[in-house]
Amino acid sequence: MGTSVIRPLTMFAFGAVLVLLTACSSSEPGSAELISDTSANQPQGPGSPSMSNQDADGTTTSSLEPCTLLTKDDISSFATFEDPEETAMGGARGCDFYPVRTDASDLPSIGVAVRDRQSVDNANDEGLGTSTGELNGRQVTQVPTRGGCIIAMAVGDRSRVDVTVTGLDTQVSCDVAGQVAEIIEPRLPAASTT
Repeated sequence: MGTSVIRPLTMFAFGAVLVLLTACSSSEPGSAELISDTSANQPQGPGSPSMSNQDADGTTTSSLEPCTLLTKDDISSFATFEDPEETAMGGARGCDFYPVRTDASDLPSIGVAVRDRQSVDNANDEGLGTSTGELNGRQVTQVPTRGGCIIAMAVGDRSRVDVTVTGLDTQVSCDVAGQVAEIIEPRLPAASTT
C-alpha cells in the first residue's frame, strides 16, 4: 500500500474552495427539471434574441474540447488512468478517465463535461443538497452524490464545465473534484465580471 503526500499549498487552496462552497450551503431538496428551448417557437427577426452559445459578454464554450482540459498527467496523483474516452450524453460533451485496476481498491473515475446550454444554476440537486461559491472569481456549484461528487464551474451566464468524480465515498469524491476543478479552472475562458 502506498501513501499519498499532500502538499500544504494544495490543501490550503482546496480548503479555501471548500469553505467558499459550504458557506452558502442549501439543504433544499430538488428534482430534475426539464429546460425547454422555447425560442424555437418564437419568431426570429431583427431584434429577436439568437440562440447561440455565446453570452452577451462574448463568453462561449463551443470551442472547448473536454479532453484538452485535463490530462492523465494532471491527475496521476490520484491513480494510474487509462487513455481518456470522449463521450456525449445529456446535453454535454465529455471526457472520462477510468483508473487502471489491479485489485479491488477504491479508485476514482474522473469526468469532465462541457455543457454549452446549461448554467451552474441548472445543476440538479442529487438528494444531498448543493453548495455554491467561487473559485478564482468564477461561480461554482458543488453537488454531492451518493458515491461521487460534481463541481460545476460557470463559463459565462449560460454554460458550464462539470468535474465529476465517482468510485469513492462522497466526501473524498468532493475533495478530489475540488482539486481537479483547481487544475481545470485556469484553462477555461475568463469568468464573466458582470
